[in-house]
Amino acid sequence: MKKFIATSIALVVIGGIAIAFSTYKVDAKSFKKNKSYNVENIETLKVYTDSWDVRFKESNSNEVTISAEGKQKDKAPVTFQKGGEYLVIRQKAQKSSGFFGGFTFGKQGGTIYINVPKSGMNNIEITNKDGNIQMSKISADNIVVENNYGDEKIKGVSANTGKFASRDGSLSLENSSFEELNITSTNGDNYMKDIDSSKIKVTSKDGAVSIRDITEGESLVVNTIAGDIGLSYKKAPTSLTVFAKSNSDVTFDLDGLKKSNDGVKLKKGEIGEGANKLSLSSVDGAINVTN
Repeated sequence: MKKFIATSIALVVIGGIAIAFSTYKVDAKSFKKNKSYNVENIETLKVYTDSWDVRFKESNSNEVTISAEGKQKDKAPVTFQKGGEYLVIRQKAQKSSGFFGGFTFGKQGGTIYINVPKSGMNNIEITNKDGNIQMSKISADNIVVENNYGDEKIKGVSANTGKFASRDGSLSLENSSFEELNITSTNGDNYMKDIDSSKIKVTSKDGAVSIRDITEGESLVVNTIAGDIGLSYKKAPTSLTVFAKSNSDVTFDLDGLKKSNDGVKLKKGEIGEGANKLSLSSVDGAINVTN
């Protein structure tokens, strides 16, 4: 009898949630907002999102143009606020009213589009709770992304410094340049292709790190716990100090590499004068490096 009652209660709750979610979808109306700002008056662009996607791309205009499109329940889900040197875009997930007012049902779809002038911006900071992030052909002095859940696609981007921290989601970084690049990942794969950077550091807890067609730089450091590391150079390195260690297999195929240690799980050596640094380490992942 108790089992029957518990099952009945569970079915009622599930049914209520389904009805509330359906009600949200019916009650929600279309939302659209557009505004442009003079880029010279913005020191830092800050974006905070709960559940919408964010897309950056290059603009022919000399202004920063922002457009938000999605669904609105009650209050406007996205706000733009210009205060002093800061431009803040904020998206908040909207909750259902009534008994289920404390719950947010499903991923509430919407997208924030940000068009950046060719001249670039000073600083871009993104804090994302649950949404995908895209950047295409933009430039900035500094780019900082803190991603809780969602995938990131970065292509054709240039910046002095780039910092990408992700808790759960993949990162794809392609055809981009940074003076310094720092990537931190808890759960998710990291893919990099055709990257030009003097200093790169990648730290991954659970996920593969794939770096293809990289340009030799001053320093490249990759550390993983449970994830393979794959690395290939756009052109064969000419001056490199190499260190690679893992509890799994470590393989190297680099022209001109003089190995001082050639173990299965540990490899050390130099190419040329060894002015630049390559350091790779993994607890459980295999390491493979080629020209």
